[in-house]
Formats: sequence, C-alpha cells, structure tokens
Amino acid sequence: MDFLVFEFPNISLDIYFPVESLEKLFLIWNERADSLNKMGSQVVPHTFHDMDMFPSSSQVHEMLQCANECSKRQNGDYITFGEFCVYASELKSCYDNKIPRPTPLSKPTKETRRLNSRRRSTLTRPSKYQVFLGGSCNPTTWRKDIAIPTFKRLGITYYNPQVAQWGPELIELENQAKQNAEVMFFVIDNQTRSVASMIEAAQIAGTQRKLILVVHEFEKPGSVVMGETITEKEFRDLQQGQRYLQDLVERQGIPVFDNINHAVQCTATILQKNIKPQQLTIQDAAHPVKMAYLQIGDKLIKLREVFDDLDSDNCGTITLKDIGMAFKILTSTDLPVDNLKSIIAQQKGICQEGLEDGAFDNVRVDFNQFCCIMTELRNQAESEISNFSTLRNKASDIICSVFTPLSKLLDWVRPEIRPTIEEKNNGNDITYATTYRDVYLGGTKRPSLWREEIAIPLLKKKGLTYFIPQDGVWSERLIPMEATNMENSQVLLFVIKNDSRSLADMILAAHYVGLGCRIVLCIQYIEENTEIDGEKLSSQAVKDYNRGRVYLSDLATRANVPVFEQVDEAVQCAVNMCLQNS
Repeated sequence: MDFLVFEFPNISLDIYFPVESLEKLFLIWNERADSLNKMGSQVVPHTFHDMDMFPSSSQVHEMLQCANECSKRQNGDYITFGEFCVYASELKSCYDNKIPRPTPLSKPTKETRRLNSRRRSTLTRPSKYQVFLGGSCNPTTWRKDIAIPTFKRLGITYYNPQVAQWGPELIELENQAKQNAEVMFFVIDNQTRSVASMIEAAQIAGTQRKLILVVHEFEKPGSVVMGETITEKEFRDLQQGQRYLQDLVERQGIPVFDNINHAVQCTATILQKNIKPQQLTIQDAAHPVKMAYLQIGDKLIKLREVFDDLDSDNCGTITLKDIGMAFKILTSTDLPVDNLKSIIAQQKGICQEGLEDGAFDNVRVDFNQFCCIMTELRNQAESEISNFSTLRNKASDIICSVFTPLSKLLDWVRPEIRPTIEEKNNGNDITYATTYRDVYLGGTKRPSLWREEIAIPLLKKKGLTYFIPQDGVWSERLIPMEATNMENSQVLLFVIKNDSRSLADMILAAHYVGLGCRIVLCIQYIEENTEIDGEKLSSQAVKDYNRGRVYLSDLATRANVPVFEQVDEAVQCAVNMCLQNS
C-alpha cells in the first residue's frame, strides 16, 4: 500500500499522505547493514551520509551508548533498524526545521561581548600571514615535509613557529601572527603529548575563527612518545583529550581531518574561495558535520521509558493497544486505531480490511518494532503538519482538533526551548531531560573528593543547584547531551587538581573561555614524583601537563577569567557570580 487515506467525519475531503518512509529507510539501511537488524558503528556515519545527514563523531557515540542502555546490551558496538529509524527521523526533522544552536546559559550579555570585541579591535594589526602553522612541534616534521612546500607552491603566506633557534624576542612576533592569520592550521599528532597545543586549538575553536584541525590519534597503550612508553591509563587520558578536542571543534560545525594533505588542500580552498571551514564538503575531501549540537540519543531514551512503563509483565513486548496508550502519554490524545491498522497491514503485506480485529488485538511488538511504528506515526504527523496551511481554508475546526495531537508529537521529539525557570531542583540526580542549574562542577573527577567535601556543601548552603558531569563510558566523548547540561548552567567551574592529568577538562575549559562564557578556574600544578592512578609521572610528563596548565591560566587571565589555586576560593567566586546574576 503506497498511501494511507485519512477520512474526516462530516467533511467531504480525503487527504493522502505517503507512508513509504520506513521502506526508504530500510533500502538505505540494507545497503550497508551487517545483517537484517544490525549495523556496526563504523558504517553508521556513512549510512547517514547517504541521506545527506552529517552527524558528528560525538553524536554517533551518543547514539551507540543510548542504544546500548535502552536495549540493555553490554558494550554493543552497533544499532538496530528501529534505533536507526528514530535517529534518522530526528536528524531529518531538525535539519528541515533548522533547529538553531542554543546559546549557553553562561554566555554574558550582548553588551559585555561588544565591549570585549572592541578591546580586540584595538590591537595593532601589522603585516598579516594567511596561515599560522600551529600544533605539535619537535620532533614532528609535518611542517617542512608537507605543509610548507604546498603553501609555497600555491603562493600562500604562512608563519612557522617551529624554529631552530628560539628566543624570547620571538614571543611577540608569534602572538601577532596568531592574532592576524586568516586561517589557524593545527596538527595534533601522536608523537608528542601536545597538551598545550590541544588546549590552544580548543580555545581558538570557541572564538569563531577559521580553524583547520588535523588529529592523528594515539594508536594503543605502549606507544612511544618523546622516548617514553605510554601506559594504558595515560593512553586513555590522551585519547579522551584528543576526542574531546575533536568533539568541541565539530560542535562548531568545523570538520576535523586525519590527513594533512587533505587539510592543506582545504586550507587553500578556504583562502581561494573566501569561505568558512563549515562550508567544506565531501567533494573537498572533508568530513562535514551539520548541527553537531543536537541531542539525538535522548529521544530513544524517552521511547524506552514509555515502552517499559507499558511492559508491565517485563516480557519485552507490548500490545498494539499499548502503542495507543504510548501515543496518548506522548501527545495527551487518543490514536485512531485505523492509523495503527494501516501500518501493521502494510508491514504484513495485506489490505487493511483483511486485518481482523482479533488478529489485530493479538499482535505484540518488541522495542525495535515499537521504534519503527512510532517513527512512521511521526512521519505521518510531519506530513500532515506540512500540509496544514493548504487545508485550513477548506476544513473546519474538526481538522484543527486533529492537528493538535500531531503538534504535540512533534514537540516530544524536537529539542525543548529554554523556559523561564521559577523552581530549581536542588537534587543531583543525573538526568538528560532539559534541566537548568546554577553551577557546572567540571574538572578533576574521582578519586578526588573536592566536589563532595568542598563545593556541594557550600552550594547547598547558599541554595544553589549544580551539575556533576558523567564518568565512565559516557565520558569517553563529549556527547551532545552532556554538553547541553554544561551549557544549561549559569557558571562553569573547572577545578584542575594536582593529582590528575585532567587533560580533557583543561581542553573543555579553554573552549568555553574562547566562547566567552562565565567561567571560574582553579588550577593546581603537578609536583615532581607525583603518582596518578598508582603510576609515577616522568619529569617530561610533569613538564608537559604543567605547560598545559600554564597555557590555560594565561589565556584565561587575558580573557578576564578568575583563576585560583585553592578550591574553596574558586567555589566561593562561582557562588558570588551566581548570586550577582540571580
């Protein structure tokens, strides 16, 4: 059956809507899926690309983690067809409706941003290089081997901070080159820890400048960096840092490269066409991303919660009547039985009239099938809403009453708009519903207890709410749901303790400094012979991670971000900021 017919009582009007969306999705799915109901994580992005959808790496990670949790599978590196339908439908809806990027709650007023912009504009602007070659330095040779020869051949001017004889007099020259370059070209390789370079690149991504980023991921534990063997624990920290940097850059719509040659060519394209990195395409050998700020996985979580509520016997299936109840829970209205019968009949390949009531009542569906049906109902709703403007002059209020629940169905799946908050939740239950808090407690995680022993007692005393970031598999990447919770906090507090590498936390902090958010920093320096996770840090490692701390402190100070050494002082400053803005 190619079409469903919706007949409205007392109105001589038939409306035809396509119900072929699931068939189209299945054809696309079938081209790349490992099996009828399983698609490995490696091909998920390419499948979305086939539909002109470009999720970020962190969005794909969020999809996988939410699918694992909703389907109660352990470490499943795949998604099912039903899960794919939910994700594809959500992305398409957001693309079609051009869901805007939300402004972080910690973002200052326009007046403050205007003042900062005026300050930047007063900087002297001497001769300008087109490209600044930032990122990993010695012992890397990517500048002289690849980037510089190509830029010379193309007549593109560049500034190379990697020199044989370095002196203090070069600091000002390098700073001027950074300030004035058209494109910031950064390579983060796996031959050095690149701590300060990752922090710098994250901050630049937040300033909306043109950035080209290449990341060569660390291959495995035991890799040799600067003559030192990287342990498994440090490998995880370095890998997380690189991934957070990639996620933050992609969150700004900027593609991230793994090939320096492709990145150099795309830099030339940006300069020749005077375009932004966000405008690069697959034809440019880029990996484009679109609306990387969208939360995707929470829609599947909502469906699972409703499904589990209706699965009272905990048998893993529900009836079609239960689906009607699920629709009512989500839209506060009844679902016409004919709608369900049409979908089931189409899946069974029979006419709707041939589906007897008894057979209909006995049909049970699992969560995967439930996802497919709800996707089809959603697509019907969006089709009807899109035709509403042409119908309203022909139909009575009866039609309008039909569109109300359909609008509610779309509200369920679309991102929520920030309301004015009158009541605050003082609890600390981790939730991925839209929740607004006063302070984001970022920085060093367990076993450090600075949150429990210092921050939380003071915040509770002042009646302020807080958000604690997730840990474990959820924190391997900066998933959009986690970033949204961060951006729904009034003040961002980052505590960088001296008993942790805290690389990803420093990268996060630098990015939001670049965005111009309200931030408070506490930075403690690692001492020689320090042990982290039971491992003694080498002198080179201490030097590398402290260099990152120095760089973060410096860029924060230049941005008028308060920096402290003591946790209690930093927490008190965050409290004062919240009270001043309340």
